[in-house]
Amino acid sequence: MRQSRQSLPLVSAEPMQVLVRRAGAVESLHAVDIAVCGADGSVLVGLGEIERPIFPRSAMKPLQAIALAEKSIGLSVQKKLTPAEYSLICASHNGQRLHVDAARHLLAKFDLSPELLVCGAHWSSDEPTAINQIRSLEVPATIHNNCSGKHAGMLVLAALLGTSPDGYAALSHPVQQSILGTLEAMTGIDLMQFPHGVDGCGAPALSGPLGNWARSFALFADSAAIPPHRAIACALLRDSIAAAPEMIAGDRRLCSALAATYGQQITAKVGAEGVYGAAFHDLGLGLMMKCRDGNRRAIEVSLGAIIHLLGYDCPLALFDYFSPQLKNWAGEIVGDIVIEGALAPAVMRQA
Repeated sequence: MRQSRQSLPLVSAEPMQVLVRRAGAVESLHAVDIAVCGADGSVLVGLGEIERPIFPRSAMKPLQAIALAEKSIGLSVQKKLTPAEYSLICASHNGQRLHVDAARHLLAKFDLSPELLVCGAHWSSDEPTAINQIRSLEVPATIHNNCSGKHAGMLVLAALLGTSPDGYAALSHPVQQSILGTLEAMTGIDLMQFPHGVDGCGAPALSGPLGNWARSFALFADSAAIPPHRAIACALLRDSIAAAPEMIAGDRRLCSALAATYGQQITAKVGAEGVYGAAFHDLGLGLMMKCRDGNRRAIEVSLGAIIHLLGYDCPLALFDYFSPQLKNWAGEIVGDIVIEGALAPAVMRQA
């Protein structure tokens, strides 16, 4: 049994403090609220305001995909989704060729046109990928959107529900109602009592207490705590992301590095505005964390601290994410980003 590196539960009203240091002096500080829960809602780690409503943004994509995974069980060989396709449906991808080709293939499998995607178009946020796109494209298309896999999955869900794809991103559409019902079952709350709006990709943006989102990932991790058909769907998504880690994000991305490193042990997903969610499958635990100022660099360092706290080893491949160093344009080390206090995973750089 994996052992945590500190005694749990660990609960404090103070959030995790992430320090950005230059020449040893604190230049910036980020506050991160963190909840790690069991499937019964028990809090193993609670730092900061774990009852504060947050928008999980894209961190909830694996949870959104459960509705489709449940409907896809038992599809014919011709229609059966591949691990790469399930992983892509959960992705915020770079828009690399492999992501775009997989999204096109998934839509074609169900006789769906990329023109149905309403996620909007943008250049990749990954600089090398963006440079390649600019060299080969006049303008990006919706298929290049980092959420095109999620939206393709929503269109497939519409087909499996036997409903029209028109308006599939609206909260009132059967696709979104199916996803909403699943999310409410996983969080254990009526999500409509909390603020909800529209995400950057045009799909519904839901909010709820940090701790409830952590519980939903615990249920994702603990197959004994959910109905058998849902447990099968969650395991299918877990195994697919582990089998196709490059599809969940892409090159130079932490989500893919985590999936490649930990496989079926950890399913983790980033969200915009400094959010991360994770399921620790061998522990039956779920995580949700939110950087109060929306900073991504702080949330990645915080995630590394929690993974280390829960007893996982962090290989060299993850050091640049979890224990980053600040460098100037000449490549010289001029600072670092660290966790303040007892949770600082100092052994990472020494390993």
